[in-house]
This record gives sequence, structure tokens and C-alpha cells, in this order.
Amino acid sequence: MNGPYTGLKVVELGRFIAAPYCGQLLADGGADVIKVEPLVGDDARRNGTRFSPTEARQYLNKNRGKRSIALQLSDPRIVEVVQNLLREADVTIVNFRPGQGEKLGLDYATVSRTNPRIVYAQNTAFGPRGPLAGRAGMDILLQAYTGMAPLTDDGPRPLEDPFVDYTAALLMAWGIATALYNRERTGKGQKLDVSLLQAALVIQNNSIHHVDAVDGWRKGFVEHLKTAFADGRTISEVLKRRETLKPSISPPYYGFFETKDGYVVIGAGGRGLQVRVAKLLGIEDPALGDPNFKIDDIAAYTRRMRRRSAARLAEETTASWLEKFNAAGLPVGEYRLKDEIFEDPHVWENGYLARLDHEEVGGMTVVAPPVKFSDTPMSTTTASPTLGKHTRRILAEAGLSEKEIGALVADGVVRAKPSG
Repeated sequence: MNGPYTGLKVVELGRFIAAPYCGQLLADGGADVIKVEPLVGDDARRNGTRFSPTEARQYLNKNRGKRSIALQLSDPRIVEVVQNLLREADVTIVNFRPGQGEKLGLDYATVSRTNPRIVYAQNTAFGPRGPLAGRAGMDILLQAYTGMAPLTDDGPRPLEDPFVDYTAALLMAWGIATALYNRERTGKGQKLDVSLLQAALVIQNNSIHHVDAVDGWRKGFVEHLKTAFADGRTISEVLKRRETLKPSISPPYYGFFETKDGYVVIGAGGRGLQVRVAKLLGIEDPALGDPNFKIDDIAAYTRRMRRRSAARLAEETTASWLEKFNAAGLPVGEYRLKDEIFEDPHVWENGYLARLDHEEVGGMTVVAPPVKFSDTPMSTTTASPTLGKHTRRILAEAGLSEKEIGALVADGVVRAKPSG
């Protein structure tokens, strides 16, 4: 394989989602990614649908193309082994619990003394400084902390997919690539800090700008919140108050609309597109016809025009609207279930999904590498490794003899297959 990261050696000390998915992206690019796992394996091996005691869906979709070594990190001999691996590594990806890296001697200050070229990518929940620096965190906690989780009449509801974790993984992969580019020029590695908190803010880049005080509504809403629940007001009343303060960012021709037999989604976010959609729907919108048209209550006006759009779209079928919008070159789509993606020829023709064989699970469909390279393509090569599959081979690469490896296996501080 001649991927963009061919020849790169990566040691991954990560679990769950962000760090492992980042490692998978590097492995897809041809890097030799050694996944260091505890004897029982990454926690994700037991999350989601389980196919065996150590193979579960949440592990399989973030660890393909790697080599697995299963160790007991609390044993000093094992820490020395990992330190040896890090001396030869180009990159390490870590998401230790707060303070764990320093306790084990696997923190950046220690590792960089023997390998100043290493790019040390650290993923934390809340970042390296501040009053929350030592606090553990997961995707759902950051959804709550940053207000990303939608607030409904029934209370906050988490987003179905872990957007924060995956965004952090992509930011970390981009940071690693940037640091490697800098190392080519300077010869020196560095430490990267990527937090789930920052990732959550990146996802909300648009809305963060909209709720900034410059828009004039935030202060009033914050003051309202301070007394709302104390006065016995319901969440519905709180939300209603917010909608009267916050400028509308969903125009009448943007978002999901019910049709005669399903749903369509319209993406007319700019004025030019809105004018064309209104014309196609046969709706007279004074604000679009006259740029100087004065609207006294923007929220009420938007809701009124949206009701007109919804009523018109409900008169015809999804297929009919798709044909009309596409013929006019307007951004439109249909709402589909995830299951339908697997049968979509367009997805397969572009190589966005791939099939792999796993020695325990069998055939499986995976999401392919997200970037296509013309000269050094990334590739889905092998499925996620079984626990400790490569322990013996990696220990040998770390300088241990067969006798020393046998002693570690006998002492129960490594997990290894007979020929792994």
C-alpha cells in the first residue's frame, strides 16, 4: 500500500471513540498503528452489539487496519515496553484519564526527552487548563455543557450520533498532519491538545456567533433563565420566551417539510435561492420582492410565510417536488432512513462505503476513508484486530526475546495468541 502515511509509526493509547477513530484514519493512510490495549481490551469492545466477549460493533467501526497488543500497564516491565515503542514512534495518540500519563511516565515531557521528533496528540474532555482540566468527560456531557443537546418540552435530549467525539477525532487527525508537516521543516515534534469541549464549540460555530451579545438578545434571555424555573415556569414557556428574543435563522424555504406522502428537505439559505423557491411554490413574499420591505416582527413574519410554504408542499408527493426542484436547479432532497444508504449505488460508486472480512465476525460494511487522494490513496485494508492479535510480534519489535515474552505471558501481564 502506498498511502500518504506509509512508513509512519503510530502508537495509540486511546479508547472509546475520538482517539481510536483518529488512529483509524492514519491506518487507512498506510501508517503502522499499534493499538495498546489493557488485558480486557478497549472498553469499546463491550459496547454496542456484541459478537463475542471481545468483539462488539462499537470497536469494529473505529479500529480497522491496526495491530493490537494487550498489556497490563500497571506493571513496570510493561511501561518500559511502551516507552521503547514510543522511542521509535512518529506519532502517539492518547486519551489517558487526567494524571494517568504523568503517573506512568508516558506524558509528553517524559516521552519527548528520548524522542524529540514525536508528535504527541492528547485528547481530553475539557482541555489542559482551567478549573475543569482534570475532569473526565464523554460526548453526552459536552453536549449538555455547551447547550448542544436540544431542549424539548420533555427536557434535554442527546443527539443520536456522537458528533463531538468524531469532530474531535477529525481535528486531531488534521493537527497531526499539520505537526508532521512542520516537523519536515524543523525536525522537531510537538504536543497537540484537542478537547471535546473545543470540538463541541467548532460544531456550533454558526450558532455561537448567532447567540453572541452583538445580536442583542442573549442578555435578556440569560436574565430570563435566572428567574424562569424559580417562578415555576415550564420549559415550554422558557423556550417560547427564547424564540421571541432570538433572531430566526430558519427562513420559510429552509428545512424539513411534509409532503403528500413523505418529507422533503429544502436548503434555500441565501436570498437568491429563496426568491426562486418562492416563485416555484407560487408564493408571494413581499420581503423577497422588495429588499426595503419593513418587517415589524421578523419571527411572526417568518412563521407565517413558513406555514404557507408547508401548506403548498403538502399538496403534492415527494417525487413530484424532487422532479420540479431538480429541474429548476434548486437544493432539495428527500428524507431517508439510514438503512437505505446501504443500497445506494451513488454511495458505492464513489467508494464511500467498503466491505471487509473479520476473522470472528465475518463480512461487514464500513465507512471508507473520508478523503480521496489522487496519488497516494487511503484504503480500508484489514478489519479491526482481535484483542492481543499482534502482542508477540510487537513485543519482539520492542526488543524482547522469545524467553522474555514467554515470561510476560506466563505472568499474565500480557495477552497474546500463540502465534500473534
